[in-house]
Amino acid sequence: MAARDKITIDVNTLAIFLVEDHPGNRFVAPELEQGLQGRFIPLTPDIVPIRAYWIMTRQWGCDRVDSEKAIRHFLDHYPTVQYCPITKDVIHMAFELARELHHDVFDTTYLAVALQNQATGIMTTDTDFRNLCQKKRLQYVNPVPPRVLDKFAGWKTA
Repeated sequence: MAARDKITIDVNTLAIFLVEDHPGNRFVAPELEQGLQGRFIPLTPDIVPIRAYWIMTRQWGCDRVDSEKAIRHFLDHYPTVQYCPITKDVIHMAFELARELHHDVFDTTYLAVALQNQATGIMTTDTDFRNLCQKKRLQYVNPVPPRVLDKFAGWKTA
């Protein structure tokens, strides 16, 4: 990836980055840190930090206060991240992509954000994106090896 590349960051990538004891953190953190240091431009839908908080607290059982602190720290200390609004054009495109690709609109929203903002790829731990990215000529960036992805199912901090 080059400094001018824009890589769309999904909710799981952000949540895993913020939870140090998540099994994927040691793979996601170095990859995302490259963007946070300016090696590429991290691009994310503006709602992703709130969705990451929900995943961290509701699905993974992370402490609410610690999760809020982690989200706020991320927001305040990484100016390289570009937050993209989910506009009506993005929503329309997401539904069109969902129909075209026979996939759910939640994932195709990331594709729409990437395409609307001239991103070169998507960073995710979701293997469904491999095929979606290929079909839309976007780079698929999943830094977590398959053997570690298998540990994600049902993972909780407690």
